[in-house]
Amino acid sequence: MKFQSIVSESIQVSPKVKLVRLVWAGVEKFPFRAGQWVGVWCDDYLGENNKPIRRAFSIASKPKEKHLELCVARGKGLSAYLQDLKVGEKVWVDGPYGNFWLRPSKTYLFIAGGTGIAPFRSMIHDALQSGANVILLYSMKTPVDFIYRDEFESLEGLELIPTITADHKYPAWQGKQGRVQTLLPKVWKKDFSVYVCGPPMMVAEVEAQLLKLGQPKEQLFIDKWE
Repeated sequence: MKFQSIVSESIQVSPKVKLVRLVWAGVEKFPFRAGQWVGVWCDDYLGENNKPIRRAFSIASKPKEKHLELCVARGKGLSAYLQDLKVGEKVWVDGPYGNFWLRPSKTYLFIAGGTGIAPFRSMIHDALQSGANVILLYSMKTPVDFIYRDEFESLEGLELIPTITADHKYPAWQGKQGRVQTLLPKVWKKDFSVYVCGPPMMVAEVEAQLLKLGQPKEQLFIDKWE
């Protein structure tokens, strides 16, 4: 499905990340599964071939919400352009794509790094509604990079394990400190269904570690960023 959307909100949630919310125009609804992604582009942001630059973004909104929510990190290219869009400006969307969605399980272990939290925001709600146990191991650089903190801390049934990777000490921080790889052996169990999303190097290292621990391949799902 391809449609034009309109920016309804742009919310700064950390020094580098904005939540860009889009409402669809010209279509009644946009069905998708929690964990999927969309292609995004703008008519006025062109590449060297004078064609719009398209980029993939995981869907952070829940399937029943009436907007499409994207976690957009400040960077170069289209991400910077999207962060600067004003309410009312138009964005093209196509999709949904991907098979990074929930398979039936009693317990889910979600492992997220940075804006890799985006698909899990949607998946956590689906998993909890199914009655499953959910563990979220969420890595960020510093405490101010913690996206969806209030929401996650309020969810009954979610075991939240946040960790920061910066070496600096933060006296007010009550979570873990260190890479997710150092925490995995204490959290992981063989009967978990495990989902991983984040920066490519982190994902590759976590995937290798999980397989070494004995994670069954059929219960391991990876969302790899291109």
